[in-house]
Formats: sequence, structure tokens, C-alpha cells
Amino acid sequence: MSTSFNSYCSDLFQPIISKLFDLQLEFKKLYIRLEGSRDENLWWNQISNNLGLVGYLSISSSLDPAFEQVFTSWSRKIRILNSDWFTLENLLSCTCSKITLEESLLENKDFDVVLRKWKTGGFPNLKLLWLDGPNITDNGEQILGMNLNELDEKVIQTDDGSKKATIHIGPAGIEVFVTPFD
Repeated sequence: MSTSFNSYCSDLFQPIISKLFDLQLEFKKLYIRLEGSRDENLWWNQISNNLGLVGYLSISSSLDPAFEQVFTSWSRKIRILNSDWFTLENLLSCTCSKITLEESLLENKDFDVVLRKWKTGGFPNLKLLWLDGPNITDNGEQILGMNLNELDEKVIQTDDGSKKATIHIGPAGIEVFVTPFD
């Protein structure tokens, strides 16, 4: 089952989607918009307990960054627009194969932590990480011992040699594309 991109804003669909989750039905794609109301926060808590039933989750939000989102399960793929509320801790616990964070407030030091975790075997499902935001900059702060611009087109591998990742730095963001090591 999928929700229509045109309908995800409607409050009318929240009870229906909640009921479908109660029935443990799987969603191929689920698009939701969260604006931080109390009812939406309660609804989010129900959804977050069932994200394992979702193939692709797209969240558009304008939440208060002080509201702590809790992910108790993960969809297979996730895209978050306006992801300023999505913390490093959220990312480090993420088990998705594709992660897209737009307008993130994560910084170079956070990206360094993520890459170091991946190198040691973390993020075992990861195939693609896309990150854009104003705080990933070529400000001299090192990532894996390099400046940001030195990472462009860099191929890194896991410590056990089982996977490699190619890092692309572009004007719109950073892409980390993971493949098995040949």
C-alpha cells in the first residue's frame, strides 16, 4: 500500500493510516507531513513503533528541534525534508539502506563520526547516504583526517575490507554510495 503524495497533508488520513498500522499492513511508500502539533506528536509515536512495516518513508516537517523524535523501528529507506530535528544519535541508530537528510544541521564532526562508524562495520544495511545542510562546509575541520574538498571522489573501505564507499561532494550535498568490495 502507498499513500499519495497529494494526500499526505490531510488530517483525514491520520486515523486511516493508524488503523492500517494497527492491522500490521505493510506500506510500500508512506509520505507524511509533521508540523509539531500535540496530536501529530502522538501520531508520530504510533508510526515510529511500526516503521518496520514501511518500505520508503518520506517525512516533511517543520518541527520544533526541541521536540525529541523517537525512532523505535526503521523503514528500509528514509527521506527527511527539513531534517534540522534529526540528530546524530538518530542517524547513528538508523538501520535504513538509503538515508536522505535534507536541510540537516549535522556538522563536519558528525559526518566524521558517521564515516568512522561505517568503517568499523556500523550501518550494515547502508547503500546510500545523502546529506545536505549549511553546517557541512570546507571550514578546515577534518573528516577522516582530510578536509571536505579532499573527500570528493574518495573511495574508502570498511576495516574488514568487505565494503567500499565512494564519496561525492557537490554543491547540493554529500553522497556516500556503498557497494560490496570486489
